[in-house]
Amino acid sequence: MADKQVELKTNELLLKLTSIPGPSGYEDGVLSEIEQIMEPYIDECFRTPMGSLVCVKKGSGPKVGFFAHADQIAFVVTKIYEDGFLRFSGVGGWDPKTIISQKVWVHTKKGKLRGVIGFMPPHLQTTEESKKVPDYDRIFVDVMMNQNWKDISIGDLVTLDVEGFEKNGTIFAPALDNRASCVAIIKAAELLSKIKTDAQVYYIFSTQEEIGGPGAKSGAYISEIEYGVVIDVTHGDEDVPGYPKIKMGEGPAVAIGPVTNKKFVEHINTVAGKYNIKTQIEPIAGRSGTDTDEVQLTRIGVKTALVSIPLKYMHNPYEKVFVKDVEDTAKLLAFCAAHLPEIGIEEPSRDSALAKEGE
Repeated sequence: MADKQVELKTNELLLKLTSIPGPSGYEDGVLSEIEQIMEPYIDECFRTPMGSLVCVKKGSGPKVGFFAHADQIAFVVTKIYEDGFLRFSGVGGWDPKTIISQKVWVHTKKGKLRGVIGFMPPHLQTTEESKKVPDYDRIFVDVMMNQNWKDISIGDLVTLDVEGFEKNGTIFAPALDNRASCVAIIKAAELLSKIKTDAQVYYIFSTQEEIGGPGAKSGAYISEIEYGVVIDVTHGDEDVPGYPKIKMGEGPAVAIGPVTNKKFVEHINTVAGKYNIKTQIEPIAGRSGTDTDEVQLTRIGVKTALVSIPLKYMHNPYEKVFVKDVEDTAKLLAFCAAHLPEIGIEEPSRDSALAKEGE
């Protein structure tokens, strides 16, 4: 662990990490930046075969993993026309109507090129066309302003050219799903570097969550963790019928449901109460749609919890989080790990579990 440590400003980290493209399967740029930032707070780090970044704070106590996926939704070029227009499709869950008229970057082997997402003007649409929700068959990328647009190949990635900004403790930026959680882990690592604990902590910045989540599962497997906390985002300030509203600015949401370990969740809530960290409850009826679903199934099973940062406008060009919610999430993670060896949770025994499995 390096001696020189610089206090990290949460707002600056959020804007920095959301400015680096990192589509699913192509996260290396943002992970390299995270690796440099994490260096003062860890003892070692490595990459998994799936490309995830694993940073380790060594200890003699139980092993806990904090997971945040570093990938973002993006696009891929699927067809190229001779007149300088591209067809494209989503990498992850885009709603096409949110991206019309946005500036984009097309990432070619020779560098990135400017593009603009175009759409037929209302004057030229038929009555029936004007009633349809736009899909990928009706929008395109105009790249003809580039003299070298023929450098573009099918399979090249496309990302939105959107610049984040802050106003009064609120961040508007692309890819806050899930760079906000990456920042929460970084801030937790900063806090844990100042706290004495026997816990061995794995900070896992995983790949490809937006297309299925193999990065987190393989990261959990190679780390051999006993406990896992998946940090993601959830819908903030939205009215979802039959569910409590998760409020922006009221702290992270701790999930309760079949994919989370009851005793581990109780530990997290106890820690939150001890340190006066505001949290909210998010009921999960079945699968969560996050890396939690995969992490809990790793090896003989991992005692897993899901902590989510309230976010508005998910999977839009601009997403929204409160800096305070990110910082409260970081505090919750740090104290969760710090008190894990003493909280009285029965530690799982690999040997006993495997022995039973072999009977």
